[in-house]
Amino acid sequence: MSLHRRIFLYYSATLCLALAIIGFWSWFELNEHRDIFVQEGVQAALEHDILSETIEVVLYGGVPAILLGIVGGGILIARSLRPIAALTDALEKIDISNLSDPVPVPVSGRGDELDRMAVVFNQMKERLSLSFIQTREFTLNASHALKTPLTIMHATLERMITREEATGAQRESAISMLEEVQRLSSIVGQLSFLSRADAGQMPLNREPVALHELTQDLAEELPILASGMEISVTMPHCEPAVVLADRRSLRKLLLNLGDNAVKYNAAGGSIELGLRRTQGGAEFVITNTGKALSAELWPRVFDRFFRGDPAHHSAIEGSGLGLSIARSIVAAHGGKITYEVLPDGRTRVSVSLPSASAPKESDASRKMGSL
Repeated sequence: MSLHRRIFLYYSATLCLALAIIGFWSWFELNEHRDIFVQEGVQAALEHDILSETIEVVLYGGVPAILLGIVGGGILIARSLRPIAALTDALEKIDISNLSDPVPVPVSGRGDELDRMAVVFNQMKERLSLSFIQTREFTLNASHALKTPLTIMHATLERMITREEATGAQRESAISMLEEVQRLSSIVGQLSFLSRADAGQMPLNREPVALHELTQDLAEELPILASGMEISVTMPHCEPAVVLADRRSLRKLLLNLGDNAVKYNAAGGSIELGLRRTQGGAEFVITNTGKALSAELWPRVFDRFFRGDPAHHSAIEGSGLGLSIARSIVAAHGGKITYEVLPDGRTRVSVSLPSASAPKESDASRKMGSL
């Protein structure tokens, strides 16, 4: 039975019952008035208080009928909205990691519009899941296919540069092309990394890692990355913290965040690092000066190829994949990464990771592996 027909029947039944209550009390009062007329005469019937009888009909017939309509209607609406709420809750939990998990069907169990809607949503999820899988496989296959010709081009350009008979102009041209090939190779490598991460193929050698040591190494390397920009690097606090993670991946994570903090900083600016132990893990924080993104762009900072305002595309080297890779690494370790702009205008990225006392695999890794 369809939803609108069921609502119509339920509400019609409620109205009919309310009408029956009013009819019963009206009949009762009219019958009482007729008895007075028969037993005491016309004059007694005329002297009988009509207003009080009307009030009695309203109180004993109308009020219960109204309450029945309100309660019955409320119950009816609640029963009708319950499957809608269940469907809404299921849809709110949908993301790229659970597209393969269907919405429970039937929702209401009656084969109505809501059940058909759940079936349509499941079909849509299947199409979306297939689309993501095809995109991921295309990116991964294209990355693998591009590595060989890029390697050949790289070697060929290096030979051209070192040839004795090459002129200065030829060497300059080859060097320029070699830089572009290296940049393209870097982008291909990053895309391949993200594709493997999406497919749950990121190799993680989990072991206790001293995160404070990696943080201290980053504090020593950032001035080198920021050479020529006069950026000061400080680390007010760095508490000893051990996390269960892949050391190479964490190293890559910190370098990506540090490189991002340098590239999008201002000359003469500052970078502040911090590490503290938390309940069940550790939190790494990196804060930098420079032009902050507007609030409407904050949710997009971890999107692939996102570079902020248009000026970033021409003024700053990069592919816009650094923060995406950072998010993939953090998710694979069962952690959390956030971006925010502080009241003083500085940008802060925080990374929370579980401690070495939590050896089980993260939910994020299992979900990524199931895609």
